[in-house]
Amino acid sequence: MKNSLLTRLKWTAYLARQLRGQSRFPYRSLRVIERAQERRVRSMVAHAYNTVPYYRETMDRLGVAPEDFRGVGDLARLPIVERDQLQRDPGYFLSTEPRESPDFETSSGGSTGAPRTVRWDTAAIFQNAAHSERERSIIAGFVGRFSHYRESVITTPFASDRKIQNIYRERALLPSRALLQHQYLSLFDSPETNVRLLNEFKPDVIRSYGTYFAHLFSYLHATGVSFHRPKVVFYDAAELPNTARRLINDAFGIHVLSAYQAIEAFKIGFECERHSGLHLNVDLYPLRIVNEGGLDVSPEENGDVVVSNLVNRATVLLNYRLGDIAHFLPAPCACGRTLPLLSFIQGRSDDWIRLSSGELIHPQAARTIFTEEPTIWQYQVMQEEPDRFHVLIVGGDDRAEIHARVMRRFAEQFGQNIRMQVSFVDEIAPTSGGKVKAVVSLTKASELRQ
Repeated sequence: MKNSLLTRLKWTAYLARQLRGQSRFPYRSLRVIERAQERRVRSMVAHAYNTVPYYRETMDRLGVAPEDFRGVGDLARLPIVERDQLQRDPGYFLSTEPRESPDFETSSGGSTGAPRTVRWDTAAIFQNAAHSERERSIIAGFVGRFSHYRESVITTPFASDRKIQNIYRERALLPSRALLQHQYLSLFDSPETNVRLLNEFKPDVIRSYGTYFAHLFSYLHATGVSFHRPKVVFYDAAELPNTARRLINDAFGIHVLSAYQAIEAFKIGFECERHSGLHLNVDLYPLRIVNEGGLDVSPEENGDVVVSNLVNRATVLLNYRLGDIAHFLPAPCACGRTLPLLSFIQGRSDDWIRLSSGELIHPQAARTIFTEEPTIWQYQVMQEEPDRFHVLIVGGDDRAEIHARVMRRFAEQFGQNIRMQVSFVDEIAPTSGGKVKAVVSLTKASELRQ
């Protein structure tokens, strides 16, 4: 549908208003940030009650009203929404409020076995562009300029990045040469193909999945092929092993930054130049960290991430369990930003390993086995049976010694009765969504909460 000039002028003005002050917002006082958060909580809860079937029915059943929700702490009065609820009935969480412009629909890659569909309203999409300035100011600091730099995006053909860029161009009046020059590449193409295209484009920044960067830079390290080195690599989905991060930073001299986002909540947090953790955009997507029973855990204790989306008014998700494991960091960041800190993501809650004895083992127990291995760029632990595992490893200069250490550490972590196979491979195949899970267990998230 072609947008009228008046509509495009409206969204251009809306974007301009949203952009004001975003790059400096993370430095505002905590009270200013809390007031912005409180306004959004009250507005979103009222919107949810008035227009979203799930929240109206749930709040009526619980005997609570929108005016009972004055701040972020009150959101815990709502039940935790599980991912399988959204998967089974996405319309239950969809607002019935009429919207002038069509919603944007995005879906997860389904790497957890439960693909989910979320619809975003146009206002939220343009707010997302403005909120990007919080992380982009850090990238620009490393690049050396705030605009007109080159950015390559390596993703799947199904990813939403390019579609969102099209929305900005189609529904607003943007200059023909916008702030960034983009190149889009497929992570399903060979490293040789993508390296050639990157060398031609000469990007200042490359964005992709963390697991793809592990694959790409292990290939570059092993082959020594000529490669145009960007100033920054930036990943916002799927983890980057610490050994691969050190390789990119130390051997290639490239800054590594990350962000935390999901299709259910776009701009949850971002990593700053101090690399202390993830600064949380708590005015937009406040988090709770809970145990399996849904109770808040103590500070610095790992638990499930539960997010409330205070931005999107199409698919409304309050108190929603993302399936990630992390913990809050108590100390303020030395960068001067007042937004609180979250640890880097520690894994997925549906990656817990259950042995035949019934013992549940945190996925971080498997990850720590590889933490001190400096030449392992990527790995995957697959639980094939309750007590049988297959480990895939990319890298490893001293394979015999690595094999012996991994076997010994697995026995120490999981017991002497564990059966193990270790395979050294050139690459680990991603899912259709382009991700590589570090731990693939037999346990489903729903089983953990029974």
